[in-house]
Amino acid sequence: MKAMKKLTQIAAAIFLATSSGVYASSGKLVGTVKDLQGNLSGASISIQNTSFTAVTDYRGRFELPKLASGDYTLVVNYFGYENSQVNVTVVEGKVTTVAPIVLNTQQEIEEVVSVGQIFRGEMAAANNQRNASNIISVIAADGIGKLPDRNAAEAVQRIPGVSIERDQGEGRFVAVRGLPSQWSSASINGNRLPTAEEETTSRATAFDFFPSELIEFVEVSKAITPDMEGDAIGGSVNFITKKSADEFLLQTNFAVGQNELAGGNNYSANVVYGDRLMDDKLGFIVNATAWKRDWATDNYEPRRRGESEDFGIYRLELRDYTGTRETYGLNGSMEYDLDNGSISASALYGSLIDDETHYKHRLRFDKDRAELQHIRNELITQMHGFEFAGEHDIGFDKTINWQLATYENEFRYGDNPNGQDNSYFVMRFDQKRVGYTGLKEASNGKKYAYNLIDGGTDAWNGISNHFPVGFNMDPTQAGLSWVELYKVYVNEKDRVVANLDFEWSIAPELSYKFGVKYRDKVRHADFADEFYEWNTDEYGAAPTLADFALSDQPGRHDFLSDAHFNYQAQFSQVATTEATMAFWNKNRNKFRLNEDESALISNGGALGRNFDIEEQHTSIYGMATYQVNPKLEVLAGLRLTKTDTTVSGHTYLSDEKRTVATTQSNDYWSVLPALHLTYHATDTTNYRLALTRSFARPDFGSLTPGATYLEADNKLDSGNPALNPTYSNNLDVMVEHYFDRVGLMSVGAFYKDIQDPIFEKRSTGNYNGRDGINIIRPENGESAWLAGFELAFNRDLGFISATLENFGVMTNATFMDSQMRIPTRDDKVHIPRQASELYNFTLYYDDTAFAARIALNHKGAYIEEHGKSSQSDSYYGANTSVDFTTSYQINEQTLIYLELNNLTNEALEYYMGEKGRPLQVEYYGMRGMIGINYQF
Repeated sequence: MKAMKKLTQIAAAIFLATSSGVYASSGKLVGTVKDLQGNLSGASISIQNTSFTAVTDYRGRFELPKLASGDYTLVVNYFGYENSQVNVTVVEGKVTTVAPIVLNTQQEIEEVVSVGQIFRGEMAAANNQRNASNIISVIAADGIGKLPDRNAAEAVQRIPGVSIERDQGEGRFVAVRGLPSQWSSASINGNRLPTAEEETTSRATAFDFFPSELIEFVEVSKAITPDMEGDAIGGSVNFITKKSADEFLLQTNFAVGQNELAGGNNYSANVVYGDRLMDDKLGFIVNATAWKRDWATDNYEPRRRGESEDFGIYRLELRDYTGTRETYGLNGSMEYDLDNGSISASALYGSLIDDETHYKHRLRFDKDRAELQHIRNELITQMHGFEFAGEHDIGFDKTINWQLATYENEFRYGDNPNGQDNSYFVMRFDQKRVGYTGLKEASNGKKYAYNLIDGGTDAWNGISNHFPVGFNMDPTQAGLSWVELYKVYVNEKDRVVANLDFEWSIAPELSYKFGVKYRDKVRHADFADEFYEWNTDEYGAAPTLADFALSDQPGRHDFLSDAHFNYQAQFSQVATTEATMAFWNKNRNKFRLNEDESALISNGGALGRNFDIEEQHTSIYGMATYQVNPKLEVLAGLRLTKTDTTVSGHTYLSDEKRTVATTQSNDYWSVLPALHLTYHATDTTNYRLALTRSFARPDFGSLTPGATYLEADNKLDSGNPALNPTYSNNLDVMVEHYFDRVGLMSVGAFYKDIQDPIFEKRSTGNYNGRDGINIIRPENGESAWLAGFELAFNRDLGFISATLENFGVMTNATFMDSQMRIPTRDDKVHIPRQASELYNFTLYYDDTAFAARIALNHKGAYIEEHGKSSQSDSYYGANTSVDFTTSYQINEQTLIYLELNNLTNEALEYYMGEKGRPLQVEYYGMRGMIGINYQF
């Protein structure tokens, strides 16, 4: 905060020193560019026969400061529309507001007409990208709305070099250029949001809680500028929410649908209302959305031993999920115009509530038993934030912008099985002495199943259950083994986020910008994995599954119909999860906690996920933009960021059988220079070069001083508070060519020299009296590099034939390679979570009234976690999804649409070393919605 105070004093001194004479010698032009559907961002404004230029912002507004009094001709250029010329007069010492400039289509110049939503979205993207000072890609709300993308993460997967990670078939995390999602910055309105998620302890925000209807624009910066937060090695993805309305607006959107694997119906609803009051000085907008859907997932997960035991499958998990997800979002914003600027306030809310029922059959080949787990949980993620901002003109050539914000993100379980034990609730029944057949004995004497690739008999997508002939699971033989309460609570707050920016247009060709940013962050994480066993000493033998009312599990008869094995034939009937929770609540006193099997703070088993973090980020930056000549633009500057981190956790003293509180700190400065060159060879061709430095802070979970022991995997996950941040020196080059009607073609290349990448070091040792524990600890590795190139081509097909002008293609591809060295491996490896290729292909038709689009999205396989050799590396498999959407504009107010996701029922796959050695395969089925959009 001292830095902000000092900067304010400096800014005030500059104002006093430079403002004299401004009012007397110059004036200022402001205005708005729009078309029939609304305001246009990215329009280029120039003054004829001068070097004065401006670009409209995301609300279609522009400013031309410090103009001498006199008459001028404005020239407005926007790809897809005819150029427009407007005569204006600048009055000395005054701000002149130009009447809204309405652009016209190139096809119909006698009257103003609408263009199709797909074309309009592509026009916005092309114009914003062309006029930017750095390498960016932009999606407007028009483009988002014409694809079946329901949350913020899914909205960006079509952009070149951007990919997403999914959960239950829906987009969650955003990654740029195939790098880990936590190496990219994902933000809302320029601010990174706090993170809160069930299993992930990284800094990547899961955006499945934030509906796409709340987004006005998405701006993806491949090469960041000094006025942006610098923790963005891959790039920066900024979601810009809808701001105050410029005129009356009331729009509704309702849809219904189904998911292929689930029963029930889905629905979504969205309402946007805005207007201007008080002589148009006060504008506001309220945007509320809700989306409820029933979902189902079929999954199998082979759990394997290590390479020394030939990757034998010791446990096969057959998971059948059903559930209901509800997403709610609210964005409210208002803005009041002052004589010299504006002040605004916004409130954001997003939530995801996932009520999940899960039946898990675990075939324990190594223990000769079959386990049936009844699982119920309600996962709740809620984010809210408040933003207050102001923009103030000082004279006609200076602007000061400020923002104060606060955000909070929380993950918790709902009240299952009750408000005291709210958790991921598991009741497990075991049937022993199964007598599995067709197994192979490993070197340790135990018998495992093996895939064909490892000399076994099971195909990768047809792993046998190895039951004896005629075997069926018998509820009377399935005794109650455990009740497990898996507890996670995460709350992260950005208590204060404060920005102050000062801009000074010192001359038509030169402008300065500098500022400070401060964030005060706190994160609290609680975790426990509690196992309760039936107290046989006092209450006799444990109940069996037969003691419950039984029925077929949901979806049993078509479970894993895409796999090549009939698992459901031997399934036992199941109890309802409501019945198992009721049994626990009634008989809780008849169970006792088994501390040896549980992961708790008291026994040292849950230390790695019980910690508190306090962190402050303080940044100061300066940059200048210089128009060397009409063709060459230079942007250069420097950002300095100080990170102060304090981690409080627990350390287990195994000799004394107790834990002690531990606090450690880690502070560092990050020096982040940037240089961007843009050469406008012609009005339609740009050459770009960027040299930048960026960084990534260590993940929260990696900084904990404690460790978490997972008995099921014989694994100890340890933290390392002494980790250094990862830095990257980045080189980006790009050539862009824009087509007159609409569209672009671009070719780019990039190289990243990365220092101190963090990897998971694996070793074997002793923990809490147990030998042979697999210990995983994050460490800084040696230097690494990433290189790649990307191609993009978006254009309607009218250049081939006039009869094809309503058809178009959008396609892009990014190809990458990387290399890093891990001290425990002799070979060089890829950076974790770095895909080798990403590509999209979309074919569309848009004649203003009717539109249709089919889109293919592909992400290549990548290493999720490095093993001891290439054959034990864990991979996230390649994924190719196909989606379709179509709409018809009945009249000016009414549009109906259909959207279909995952037409090919693409599976999510994880495997070890090669695809023939699966770790997880999951099917979601297709989902669809049909809806109506009505604008009053």
